[in-house]
This record gives sequence, C-alpha cells and structure tokens, in this order.
Amino acid sequence: MPSFTTRLFAGMERAREYPLLALVPVLLALLDTDKIVAIATFDGGHIGFKFGLPLSVVTIWQFVSVPNSGVTANTGLPIEMLPLAVVTVPVLLVVQAAATAGYFGSIRNALDRDAYDFSRNVRAYFVPFLVLTAVPFLAVLPLAVGVFGVGTLAGNLSGAVLLIVIPTLLVFLIAAYLFYATPYLLVLRDVGVVDAARSSYALAVDGGPYVSYAVGFSLFVLVVSPFATAFVVNVPLLGIPVGILGGSILGLGANFATMRFVADLDPESAVNRSWDPDSSESPE
Repeated sequence: MPSFTTRLFAGMERAREYPLLALVPVLLALLDTDKIVAIATFDGGHIGFKFGLPLSVVTIWQFVSVPNSGVTANTGLPIEMLPLAVVTVPVLLVVQAAATAGYFGSIRNALDRDAYDFSRNVRAYFVPFLVLTAVPFLAVLPLAVGVFGVGTLAGNLSGAVLLIVIPTLLVFLIAAYLFYATPYLLVLRDVGVVDAARSSYALAVDGGPYVSYAVGFSLFVLVVSPFATAFVVNVPLLGIPVGILGGSILGLGANFATMRFVADLDPESAVNRSWDPDSSESPE
C-alpha cells in the first residue's frame, strides 16, 4: 500500500478541491471555547507536543498543546459554566454531531469526486454520529467533574488520583487505536455504529497497514505540534485565527487521506474501486 506521506499529500490535493468542507473543522475549532480562552489568557511562553489519531473531524486543536495551570480532563465542550452547561452542552453535542455527519458523508462522496449533498448526509448519518459524539463525552465527563472538579485541578496531584488518571489514559489510548476507523467505516459501509466499531476492531487486531497508518499519523501530529503550538499559543492574536483556518485545511486533508486509507484497507467498503486512473496511490 502507499506510504502515509503519499496518502497525506493526496488527501491535501483532494482537500483543495473541496474547500467548503473545511468550514466544519473551523466551526468545531471555534466551538471549543475552553482552548481559545486558555490561550488568550495565558501569560508567558509555551511549547508542547501532541499525539493523536484521526478519530473524528481533525481541527487545529489536534496539533496544539494548550497551556493550563494544572491537569485537565477536557471533554471538548464547555462544562465549567454549570448550570448553564446543562442547556448548552446538549445543544453543542447536537450541532457537533450534525456537522460531523455531513462532513464525513460528504468526504465519502467526494472521495470519488461524486457530487455531495451536505444536508442529505446530515439526515442520513445524524443518529450514529450523535452516538459517536456523545459516548466519548460521557466517558470523559466523570473524570472531568468527579476527579478534578469542574474545570482544572491546580497544584500537585495526589498518588490516589494518579492511580486513577494513568490507567484511564491508557484505556483511552487503546480505545482510540482500536476504533479510529469507526466513523469512516460508518459511511463507507453504510452501517450502524456497532457494526462499524466491530469492523474497526477487526482491522485493528489484524494489525499490518492499520498499525502502520496509526503510527504514521501519530508521528505526523508529533512533528507538526511543536510548530503549531509555538505559533498559536505564543502569538495568539494572529496565531488563533490563522491556526484555525490553516489547521482546518490540514485537518480536511488528513480526514480525506484516512477515508481513502480505510476504503483501501476494508474490502467491504461500498466504494468505486476504480479511483483515479492517474493517481499515484492506486491500491495494490
């Protein structure tokens, strides 16, 4: 199969053909207000590294290590404004699920340069993507509001808390690896969440290209993250808007690349196998 870099370059080429889809990672990056506020109020220099897999819509926050005053359990949604969050969080979950459903469905259409109907994809995939959006949020929520309290725990962590945090992080990392193909399989196979998750798990335990792509993507994020972090965090007036826009194009290309990779890897994906006759990444 083609290398990760070959796939990424091909994904970036396809992203430039469908720039309007980058509005979705722009929107989701803007909705993650905790990170924007943390950067805007940070006083000092900061550089950091990130790891990550293309579990959902890739935004600038995949590449930026956001400074904080302690240890956070970030849910990706603003939960610190309780009791207002009781109203706002469900609304944001619905908005995120709708945007993600339209986005992944449209990428799947655009993969073969088919015309896409964003609103139709929202209607077709909203429910399964709502599940995919809500489950990780609900899994992290007890850690965010139970172990740490609402927001950030400043100061040193006790040994008891570390005994909870470290195994939990390991579980999340393992789950991320096992199921990162789930949203792609959902639209490629046109199946439900459970079937897509089972298929992702099967590909993960088979290893091979699935492992190689995960490693390649993680290294890609690791290499980009210190530069993205230095620019976005340390020059926030320029870094935040430029980072959100640039990160959205980069994220769209990464999502295109991953969709194509999963389609090539999974023999049951309902796609046109002819691809582009002049493509350098034709499946082998």
